[in-house]
Amino acid sequence: MQKLFLGLLALLLVAACSTPQATSDKMAEKPTAVTETMKDDFRAMAPKAGPAPEIKIGDFQDFTLDNGLQVVLVENHKLPRVSYQLFIDVPPHLESEYAGTGQMMGQMLRRATSTKTKEQIDEEIDFIGASLSAGGSGAFGATISKYKEQLMGMMAEVVLDARFPEEEFAKVQSEAEAGLQSALGNPGAIASRLRQRVTYGTDHPYGELTTEASLKNVSLDAIKEYYETYFVPNRSYLVMVGDLTRAEAEKLAKESFGAWKKKDVPAPSFEMPKAPQGITVNFVPRAGAVQSNIIFSKPVDVKPGTKKALRGSIVNRILGTGFNGRLNQNIREKNAFSYGAGSSVDADELVGSFSASSDVRNEVTDSAVTEFMTELVKISTAPVTPDELNRAKSQIIGSFGRALESPQQIASFALNTIRYGLDRNYYPSYLQKVASSSADDLLEVSREVMSPENINIIVVGDKAVAEKLAKFATSGKVNYYDVNGETMNMDDMAAPTDVTPKQVIMDYTKAIGGKAAIDGITSWSQVMEASIQGQTVVQTMYKEGGNKSSTQTQMMGMTVGDQRYNNGQVLMMQQGQKMATDDEMVARMKEQAVLFATVALIDKVDMISISGTETINGKKAIILDLKTESGKGDAQMYFDQESKLLVRRVKKQGPTTSIVDYSDYREVNGVMIPYEMTITGAMPFPLKFATKEMELNADIDQSLFEIEE
Repeated sequence: MQKLFLGLLALLLVAACSTPQATSDKMAEKPTAVTETMKDDFRAMAPKAGPAPEIKIGDFQDFTLDNGLQVVLVENHKLPRVSYQLFIDVPPHLESEYAGTGQMMGQMLRRATSTKTKEQIDEEIDFIGASLSAGGSGAFGATISKYKEQLMGMMAEVVLDARFPEEEFAKVQSEAEAGLQSALGNPGAIASRLRQRVTYGTDHPYGELTTEASLKNVSLDAIKEYYETYFVPNRSYLVMVGDLTRAEAEKLAKESFGAWKKKDVPAPSFEMPKAPQGITVNFVPRAGAVQSNIIFSKPVDVKPGTKKALRGSIVNRILGTGFNGRLNQNIREKNAFSYGAGSSVDADELVGSFSASSDVRNEVTDSAVTEFMTELVKISTAPVTPDELNRAKSQIIGSFGRALESPQQIASFALNTIRYGLDRNYYPSYLQKVASSSADDLLEVSREVMSPENINIIVVGDKAVAEKLAKFATSGKVNYYDVNGETMNMDDMAAPTDVTPKQVIMDYTKAIGGKAAIDGITSWSQVMEASIQGQTVVQTMYKEGGNKSSTQTQMMGMTVGDQRYNNGQVLMMQQGQKMATDDEMVARMKEQAVLFATVALIDKVDMISISGTETINGKKAIILDLKTESGKGDAQMYFDQESKLLVRRVKKQGPTTSIVDYSDYREVNGVMIPYEMTITGAMPFPLKFATKEMELNADIDQSLFEIEE
């Protein structure tokens, strides 16, 4: 198909560039300007960028209240709308064992005031057709200009009169833990976390990671202390955009925020993180991974509003922005290693950064790293081509022009100007600066920012690919980390030689109560609940005799799923519709019908091997690899080395890898049962089931196992 397409394209080009047969001999002898242009094949080249247009952003207005609050006004009377942004410039700082406090405080901010509950706040905002959100760096609201006073008053009340109810704190803490659990189950998020750690270091705010332990340390008092310490007017900016005048803006700002008391805020200083001496390879092993998440990263001294930041953005557009970026053309188009690849240059007052990334198939991980290195060497040692530079400038001119159509973007420019102390002419003359940047200017920046000579390579993937990456490291070694960025010794993670798969299963059997207690169980009844986007999901599961099972899933009072297995017969219903089944599905449901499926593996030890150990929740776990006769449904099971209990199961089904974590084991009829089960990978977010009812040896209604022909 590709050859056919290229052949047709060639024919079209020939036809387009040829003189029509109906022309006269005189015309053929003396080509016109049109035919000459056709012969030059003008469509093969991007149009040259014209002169940089003169930008008239429209001067913003700004003033400062007596308490230090800086106010920025962008008037726009085209539409009867206003928007307000209160930005709290919290200084970078370490939260240490309380990492995550700022994030949780932001989630708490809009939950209550001294006179209103969250529900009452929502009602008042909805009544005027407005929006109002709040977070760790302030608040944002928008409405029609008729209600400009009401919205400003509500924003001030939410921020200045915030209350932090105990019951809301419990919800926020649970949401934060669920969010972290989701991140720890997402390879991309794991790679991003490790990037923070190795790029900035553990003693820098940007390298600090929220962990399960730190979230549990956060208390309501810590939330309140954070709020009292950092929410002050003298480190804040109020940006007002839309249909209001200077006089109205001053009146609203003073009435709503004039009484806000200023105070000193601790602003610790930190050393500039340094790029590594040479190349480091940093790896997080992830069992069952079908692809590798790759990030190249290093800290760079690039501050907002500088020539380096501007030129860095231009050269990065050539290297790793969009479909035509060099990285994407190489990694995706030329080699088909991935669906895409890109890079970024981020400017920051404290410390900027460069990064390049892609997700690639396991088997091409080292090849992809080689291609990344090739592109980084090229961009940092040779000038970009005139065509690349011309295209990048044209794209920037177009995108900048479109951005100016948004008053919010203009407000963002204004805020940056005030916050970073930029020249007032910085944005109006932005395109002139872009136009005057030469290929040599860009090379000067790329040598410093994008050179791969001193860079961190971060990879999350199957540990089988790790040693292939050692050749890229200056030290010749791979640094191993867990999902929380803590170093690991992979020698300690090797498969133990003093235990067999049979012994692991026997130890597990003993740990949950022993064979005698297990053999005394004839039926299983369990009710579990989970929350999906605020909706409660109830799953009820019944088993009996080892050859019958029945599972019903309910949501909003409706049965959305019904699965049954009865001595080889299967019924599957989804939303009232009977689903087709196959032999693989029947085999899987037969396995699930077994009362204690893990214990039953003692009869299949010839299909089980020990592949190593891994740290789960800070504790070592032995990994058992389970193979099936068909090769489908292979899985890994993780058994805690101390408790001997099953703590995780990883299963591949096609392109999907699902992870099930088991916790909160409790004794029922002499047998230990996990009361909590968290599923990640099968859905875009983790699904945490908590057991509400559990009975063993209960009488079960036999109609639950009935299967209609």
